[in-house]
Amino acid sequence: MPWQDSVSAPFSRLSIVSRVPSASGVYGVFHGECCVLIGHTWNLKAHLLELISTISATDVLTIRYELWPEDEAAHRSETLKRELTSPATPARITLADDQPSGLSFWTGGSDGADSGSPEA
Repeated sequence: MPWQDSVSAPFSRLSIVSRVPSASGVYGVFHGECCVLIGHTWNLKAHLLELISTISATDVLTIRYELWPEDEAAHRSETLKRELTSPATPARITLADDQPSGLSFWTGGSDGADSGSPEA
């Protein structure tokens, strides 16, 4: 098994809040035994909470994570992707490089107005 000292949990808000630390590391999202997403972040808890809000039907998914220093996490996620990819499942694993790496912040207009509200 390519994961080292990993922790597994259901992919639910309650599980993330209660089991996942606010620390840097790598994570995988699984459907059964199939890893469908691998990524890294400087804040696992915040990133997974953000990610869960963008994925539907998370009740069939689980997560696995490893704690890694921020400067080593990107390399570790690349290694996991290579180790978990086989000729039978090359397209199933996605490396979440283009995903937000932890927290994202809303930035309003320069005048402080709510740019997301409908215009009058």
